[in-house]
Amino acid sequence: MSNKETLRKRQLELRNQLAPEYMKESSERICQRLIEHPVFQQSTMIGFYMPFRNEVDVRMSMETALQQGKRVALPKVIRETRGMSWYEVSSLQECVVGAYGILEPPAISERQVADTRLEAVIVPGVAFDLAGYRLGYGGGYYDRLFERQAKAWRIGVAYEEQIVPTVYPEPHDQPLHLLISSEREMSFARA
Repeated sequence: MSNKETLRKRQLELRNQLAPEYMKESSERICQRLIEHPVFQQSTMIGFYMPFRNEVDVRMSMETALQQGKRVALPKVIRETRGMSWYEVSSLQECVVGAYGILEPPAISERQVADTRLEAVIVPGVAFDLAGYRLGYGGGYYDRLFERQAKAWRIGVAYEEQIVPTVYPEPHDQPLHLLISSEREMSFARA
C-alpha cells in the first residue's frame, strides 16, 4: 500500500471512531466560521456537498446560504465519466439518493449550473494537510473540477483530527485556498 492509501485507511478509521456529539458540535463551529468568512459573505453562488459517512455536516451553512438569498448548488456524480454535474436547489428536502448512496439534487435541466458559475466550493475530504492539499476517496472528482474551474474559492472543511502534516500530494492534485476546522482557519495562496 502507498503512503496515500495507508493514510486514507487510517484517517477513515479515525473519522469513524469520532463520537456523534463531538462531530455535531464541531460541524456547528465549522459552519459558523464558514458563514462568518468574507468569501462566504461575498459569494452569491456556492457549491456545497451533502455530508456522507461522518463528513463534516455543512447543512447548517447551506440553510443559512439559502436564507440569505444565495444560490446553492450540489453535485450529481456521473460514474461513467468520473465527473460531476451541478444543480441548484432551493431546499435540501429536494435531494434523492444517488451514486455511492450520497444524497444528490434532482437532475432537472433548467436547474443545471455550469461549474464556471460557482464562486466558492465547499469541499469534503478524508484528510487535509498544512500546505492546502486534500485527500479524498481516490476518485479525483474535485481535482478534475478544479483543473477546469480555476476562479472558484476552494474551501475545505475538516475536523481537527483530519489535519495532518502531509497527504502526499501528486502533480495532478489541486490545492485549496482555505481550510476551516472547528479550531482554526488556514489560508493558502491563490494562483
